Amino acid sequence: MTTHVYERPYFPDSAVVFHDNGIRMESYRRGDTEVLVSYLPPGAVVAPHSHKEAQVGMVVRGELAMTVGGVTRLMRAEKDVYIAPSHVEHSAVNPTSEETVALDVKRYKPGEKYTAPSEYFLGPIESRKFVGMDVTFFLESWIELMVADIPGGGEMPYHKHSHEQIGICLEGRYDMTVEETTHELVFGATYFCESQEGHGAANPHESVARSLNIFIPPRYHRVPK
Repeated sequence: MTTHVYERPYFPDSAVVFHDNGIRMESYRRGDTEVLVSYLPPGAVVAPHSHKEAQVGMVVRGELAMTVGGVTRLMRAEKDVYIAPSHVEHSAVNPTSEETVALDVKRYKPGEKYTAPSEYFLGPIESRKFVGMDVTFFLESWIELMVADIPGGGEMPYHKHSHEQIGICLEGRYDMTVEETTHELVFGATYFCESQEGHGAANPHESVARSLNIFIPPRYHRVPK
């Protein structure tokens, strides 16, 4: 196992872990939240397990047979999201002949309530244009996920809000600024924003950049309590 010290709160370095089942994981962490980018070779199996952290995940390349609470779905890239609440057993298999890449977010904060749909899986609730970007949303009561395409030359203006925000680059590259600190993000690189930390994004390149942005609690589709 190779480990890097998390010195930058907004743009942490990754800790890389190699598992006996052939899966490689890159871990990014800030406080009580961890983002995992997992590379699963053909036929790889993640054995059934559970933990106190809630876990939310999406496939970004390939397909994955995911089981949560006894419910199994074949997850397709950027089409499905699963939620495994605290202490709910989950497992996974890559049933294909190609590598699968998955993103998972693990989180536990005392006092937070982590709900899930009755069958643990979410589909998109809306796709639309937003400040020049094509965006797609997935929603549960405590968390909102937004896949966003930033066109070449496009930007998300610098702003701040009360919600926590986590973002992962899915395709291309773009410049992300948090609290006046700017880094270029490439595939898998992750940023973390606490409540009221200013942030914005810009794509100075010709090709589209894609990101997954996570809001806790939901920002654009607020769920009544």
